[in-house]
Amino acid sequence: MKIKKIILLFGTVFLLNTMLTGCSNGSESAVQTEEKQADEALPGELNDVPLNENNENAEDSQENAAGKWQILEPDIAAAVDADFLGKVWKIEEDSFFIAEKKVKILDDGSLSYSSPSSKAVLPDSQLIHVIFDENTSFYMKTMDGNEESHAYKECGFQDLKEHMSVEMKGSFKNDTFYPTEIRFF
Repeated sequence: MKIKKIILLFGTVFLLNTMLTGCSNGSESAVQTEEKQADEALPGELNDVPLNENNENAEDSQENAAGKWQILEPDIAAAVDADFLGKVWKIEEDSFFIAEKKVKILDDGSLSYSSPSSKAVLPDSQLIHVIFDENTSFYMKTMDGNEESHAYKECGFQDLKEHMSVEMKGSFKNDTFYPTEIRFF
């Protein structure tokens, strides 16, 4: 009887020890993976560019590197002549919120746009705050009855309405977009 208890106790200790060893190896592995990812994400190592060599575009993109929202990829930005696209969702006294408008370049070179329906209910976490200043330029697209022919006329923030599409130049800082130019239609 005593031998059975000792064997049972020994088996339980052995099993617990094995479980603890297995758990600690997994935790160390996860920590090592996180450290490896953090090491890989160092700006100087990714591009082989010295850290002290700053240009304006690199500085802007790094300011929101950990943020949820990022400016458009360079090839898409060049195709749409904007840094970010959106759909006006809420307008406040001196700023507004947009829903992201996605754009892709298709195989044939044409552009494909997608944005949420104007009737959709979006949580605030999916909206991007846009804060402008007195130096921000506003332009409204005008059509001459022909989709190919359009021009922009200078206007102001008061001309902006909910659910309008916006094309903006500027940058993100802490997941807030600071535009230098806003075009809408």
